Amino acid sequence: MMVSKCTLSAMAGLFCLFGATTPVRADNTTAPCPVIDSMDWQAWVNKMPGPDGPKLHVTGQITLPTPGYEVTLELGPLDRKAIPTQRLVLMATPPEGMAAQVIDPVEVTFEHPSQVRRYGAVAIVCGDTLLAEISPVADIH
Repeated sequence: MMVSKCTLSAMAGLFCLFGATTPVRADNTTAPCPVIDSMDWQAWVNKMPGPDGPKLHVTGQITLPTPGYEVTLELGPLDRKAIPTQRLVLMATPPEGMAAQVIDPVEVTFEHPSQVRRYGAVAIVCGDTLLAEISPVADIH
């Protein structure tokens, strides 16, 4: 069930200018993906010696319809190919209350211990949308 974040005032019949573009499900998850644009994605595995072992790093930029979103990349499934693709899920929670309707570029970063010796690619998804597939994934020694 979709519910608008904006409640229209019956007395004035005014258009709701803030928050109306981001539908929210009853469980407070955004739907559909609010990302307008996605660019400059990079992925690498830092294999420099250290106490934590190799780490997967991912960076990129997304454009959102309004400032104030809380954005995270979460670890998704790793496929079972010989050289696997790691899926990362972009979660974007809209701001509470009113927000200016201006395009907002947001830097996104992710760091996690590497789950495999080598990645074939990293796929960034948001809702049902594939934002990027990063390939190759470089190893930094």
